[in-house]
Amino acid sequence: MRQPTAQWVQGPGVPIVSVLIALALGAIFVLISGHNPVQAYAALLLGAFGSPYDVTETLVIAVPLTLAGLSVAVAFRTGLFNIGAQGQLLVGALAAGWTGAEFATLPAVLLLPLTLVSGVLGGAAYGAIAGWLKAARGVNEVITTIMLNYTVVFVMHWLLQDGPMSAPNALGTPASSPIGEGAILPIIVPDAIVPLSRLHAGVLLAIAAVVVFWFLLWRTSLGYELRAVGLGARAAAQAGIDPRRRMILVMAIAGGFAGLAGMIQVSGLFHRVYDGFSSGFGFDAIAVALLGKNSPIGIVLAALLFGGFARGGTIMQANAGVSSQLVSVIEATVLFVIAAELIVRLLAARRRGPKPLEAIA
Repeated sequence: MRQPTAQWVQGPGVPIVSVLIALALGAIFVLISGHNPVQAYAALLLGAFGSPYDVTETLVIAVPLTLAGLSVAVAFRTGLFNIGAQGQLLVGALAAGWTGAEFATLPAVLLLPLTLVSGVLGGAAYGAIAGWLKAARGVNEVITTIMLNYTVVFVMHWLLQDGPMSAPNALGTPASSPIGEGAILPIIVPDAIVPLSRLHAGVLLAIAAVVVFWFLLWRTSLGYELRAVGLGARAAAQAGIDPRRRMILVMAIAGGFAGLAGMIQVSGLFHRVYDGFSSGFGFDAIAVALLGKNSPIGIVLAALLFGGFARGGTIMQANAGVSSQLVSVIEATVLFVIAAELIVRLLAARRRGPKPLEAIA
């Protein structure tokens, strides 16, 4: 009985328990505020999945969360903490927005792939900076990725307010020029089925990215090497794997996933880059990756859960009178429980020492 129990705890056990604890704590706060928790959670659920339109809106939010979650997870699998998915997402959006506007007259068969590649490469290059600093200088990637997040935010302010990418727009918000029609991701749910749906083809790109993530880590020799470095860099080096090169490569891959999320937001939703357009997807992605146990299916499910929270929270506030900030409390509690369990496992793994490479595959 011990082995199945241990597998359950290491698999879905902790995420499920953490969500239940978070919901219970949220119910207490709802009671303290003088509202009915059942009505509040019913409004939250209906807001996220109560109608076909609500479902499509939840999916729209889940797409960048999934990609940014993959960004955090692929680095974590190599023993690195990528706190910079937010900055990498913004760089990907800027690169995609510039490409889509600069070459707006190109046909879609050329412009859309070019915009996609620009977003991915932009995020990858930005992620590789932290990887190189870690490999070459031993600089902690948590510090560098956090600092790089702030760097791109201020550069983005300049580019869109007074810099070369600034352009007038109807909203009056600092923004870039609109991208060409060929760079726009098409809506995949027509109005005849779901009126006013914003669900675009970016969801298909997100699914493809999840498949790439799975194939890379569990079906390629490179993925084996990355996971080997994550389980023990010293043991991996003794087996002929260069941890430093793998660190740079994996941070570039992580940045590429986040950059794709930025590209999708520009090409699928906004069709230009707005200053401050991101709702903190790169930061929420840390919780998504941890809740999903850094696995492909787990990340997708966690992204859908957090997407449902984000979508349903606004409806809950409107219909049940409960502040949408309750969602932040629930998410923070989930992250706290998951992080506590992770720390316990890391301490236990450190006492046991690195695993032999034969146990990684």
